[in-house]
Amino acid sequence: MTTQQLGSVPVPTPTPGPAPTRSRYASGAAIAMIIGVLGTILLVRIAVFSESGQLIDAEATEVLHARQEALEPLLSALGTISTGTVAVALAACVVLALIRRRFAAAGAAVLIVGGANVTTQLIKATVDRPDFGNGFGSHNSLPSGHTTVTVSIVLAALLVAPVGLRALTVALGAFAIVFIGMSTVVAGWHQTSDVLAALTVTLAWSGLAVLLLSLRPTERPRGGIGAFFLAAFGAVAAVIALVVTGVRPYDGWHGVEPALTVLAVIMGGTALTIAWFARLSSAHAR
Repeated sequence: MTTQQLGSVPVPTPTPGPAPTRSRYASGAAIAMIIGVLGTILLVRIAVFSESGQLIDAEATEVLHARQEALEPLLSALGTISTGTVAVALAACVVLALIRRRFAAAGAAVLIVGGANVTTQLIKATVDRPDFGNGFGSHNSLPSGHTTVTVSIVLAALLVAPVGLRALTVALGAFAIVFIGMSTVVAGWHQTSDVLAALTVTLAWSGLAVLLLSLRPTERPRGGIGAFFLAAFGAVAAVIALVVTGVRPYDGWHGVEPALTVLAVIMGGTALTIAWFARLSSAHAR
């Protein structure tokens, strides 16, 4: 506070507040990174190394199914995801960021996509699944590579997207993640925990990316609740699309409750991940 002379009476005048500091906005990103790491470790511990966890995961995986004719569009969607797809999508994110002179965001997008997908492949290659003789075998499929690709591209796109396109990116991204993730489960490629692990792995790397971006002064993060509802809308739309395609509860009407429980977990995890990152990255959006 400073003073100005108005006649003989000093009048206080406000002084500008301090500029946003690095430490003030980095804590949320650090927490996201830590939760992503711990969540991944917990999923490996429960769904891979625990016999009871394997049983629960198998039961959750079998609550949904699709007839052969219904599987064809799901497999077609999964077939669009490849190394070439990742390269093209990541290149598009980088080019968009560079055109808009957002060089740090371009580097952060590469970190998210590269880090998440390399980590997923390393976990699958180095973590051995114990065979407890329950018929599940010893092949470890956690995390889902297809889902990791989708989540990482969605978060990278959200980071570099212009402000006016962020809401659309949130909704479409949630749709893509839930549709691809559940398609891998229905097709028998992955377990439910594999999809959740893809979310936690990518959350860890996206938290690190935003943490590095926050080393410079930034704006205050905005939103979160609105992004959650947008992501939830996209997730529900994906479930509707799966039903239209022909995905059904395995036990008919008797299997509706467990099927809805599994879908709610995947949809909730997707919406929370996207909404959290949308809030963190909003400090760097322009």
